[in-house]
Amino acid sequence: MKRYRTRFGSDVLVEESRAVPVVDLAIVWDVGAIDDPVLGSARMLARLLRRGSRGMDPTAIDEVAALLGGRLGISISRTMIRIQGSVLARNLAPFVALLAKMLRKPALRAADLKREKRRVTAELEGLLDDDSALAGRMLRRAVLGGGRDDHPLTQPVGGTLASLREVQRSHLVELHGEALVGRRLLFGAAGDVDPEVFLALLEETFGTLAKGRTRAVKLPKPELPEGRHVYVVDKDERSQTQLAIGTLGSRVRDPDLAAMVVADTAFGSLFSSRLMQEVRESRGWSYSAYSHLGAGRQRETWAMWTHPSVANAYDCAALEIGLLEDWTAHGLRPEELRFAKEYLIGSRCLDEDTASRRLDLALDAVTLGFPEDRPQGYVQRIGAVDGEAADAAVRKRLEPAHLAIVAVGTASALAPRLEALPGVRDVTVVKPRDLL
Repeated sequence: MKRYRTRFGSDVLVEESRAVPVVDLAIVWDVGAIDDPVLGSARMLARLLRRGSRGMDPTAIDEVAALLGGRLGISISRTMIRIQGSVLARNLAPFVALLAKMLRKPALRAADLKREKRRVTAELEGLLDDDSALAGRMLRRAVLGGGRDDHPLTQPVGGTLASLREVQRSHLVELHGEALVGRRLLFGAAGDVDPEVFLALLEETFGTLAKGRTRAVKLPKPELPEGRHVYVVDKDERSQTQLAIGTLGSRVRDPDLAAMVVADTAFGSLFSSRLMQEVRESRGWSYSAYSHLGAGRQRETWAMWTHPSVANAYDCAALEIGLLEDWTAHGLRPEELRFAKEYLIGSRCLDEDTASRRLDLALDAVTLGFPEDRPQGYVQRIGAVDGEAADAAVRKRLEPAHLAIVAVGTASALAPRLEALPGVRDVTVVKPRDLL
């Protein structure tokens, strides 16, 4: 992996490979939902980038990319917009020029904004039929925002039904104009690419950008309420429920993150893990049972996910809480630790087997403030974790006394049962539409 700096202030990462005559490209733009003048503005900006530049037809971007033997995708997160694509190596120059035109001179037509707002509204309405997505939204709100919907860590990245109605073209123009500077762009290329040629193309197409200033990402701390709290997202006529039991997880800069990854993998991320064996194999209460450790600039969620019947929801939740309490109190068995480490180290090759994947790892590291070579130390960090370190990390990070217990299903059947769980302080019934 090679790293460069352009004259207009952007960092550039290049991972060369001549395996196939294709170049994978990425542009990480340091603007996201936390920069929204109105919640949902950055998502609309990302969508309208695909709708063409000034003087181009709204479908021209994708058509030109296809003619060049390329593909293009745009995603958004809380802190960034990421543009990714790939193209035949011989067409690298016109493809970079297309990306530059798309990013630097978007049309941002009012008609396109109106159309995309309708589409996103329809997508949000579609979440009413997605019980898993509703549970995920409620879990973030409960664990990171104290049950409130106005905390920056819990607000939906793409906006809400109410906020989207308020997004105007002027908000997108303002956001684009303020954020498009050299120091807020990170470029990456992987595959059959010459670094000097790629740098020259960037100078040619982006060279007149002002350097500008970097933007410090400041996210507030999460607000997990003390005690155990139940939240039931009320969906009628459900015989099965989506059940999530969560607390605060990790930060990417936690010194014990590798130990937490190993411990979580052993407890709930494998088919052979303790959580899966107890919930599915021994009792048959849920087809899947797993845990997930989140890690971000601030602490993210850690949660156990199962899908029991309404009749088994109380027993399943009580079992999971008991397993969590036992894990934090007594730690992992040596064979659990050994198997988790072998799995993580053995499967790492799947994340690094192509130049494009190595580039993605490096881009993620740099955007989080780490050196681009940090991913190369993953195996060493996992291998160094011993039982004492894994158990200490779990005891420090996870708090069984302070939990959010989220269930999607018929409230009249679920609420009384889950209220009887040990240590529950209150039960809140939530309307699905209130999560949109």
